[in-house]
Amino acid sequence: MKKAKARTGAKAAKRGNAPHGNLNAVFDELKGMMAVHVPPFKAGGGQVPAKKDFHLIVPVPVVVSPNAYGGKPYPVAMASLILQKGFVGFYYTPVYLVPGLKNKLRPKLAKLLKGKSCFHVTALEAEVREGIKEALEIGVRCFRERGWL
Repeated sequence: MKKAKARTGAKAAKRGNAPHGNLNAVFDELKGMMAVHVPPFKAGGGQVPAKKDFHLIVPVPVVVSPNAYGGKPYPVAMASLILQKGFVGFYYTPVYLVPGLKNKLRPKLAKLLKGKSCFHVTALEAEVREGIKEALEIGVRCFRERGWL
């Protein structure tokens, strides 16, 4: 009987089986990139049960719109990280707020967008790393322009 090889690296990540140790390193590096923006943002974590998470949250709750959250102030996160089973989820709120922003992201980062605002990050190539840094800077500007920082 032939033993199945353990999947590692990029191919495993594509199948949702990325080695968890590698994902922890990706999470930690992304967290460091985000932490540069504290202040003006507040750092948050421990909000997702049984998962490693980190959030950049506005310092004071804001009214997003008259319809959102019943028109009441809400502590909006500009960006969040959640360590998932096969990827690190990089959740990026500005893609909701800035029309056409998806088209301005670096191509390799844009390919990682799965859904409305979640990027599935399994490794940090140079273009992805720089794309996330740029996206965070855009997010800071976006939130400042709205008067949220």
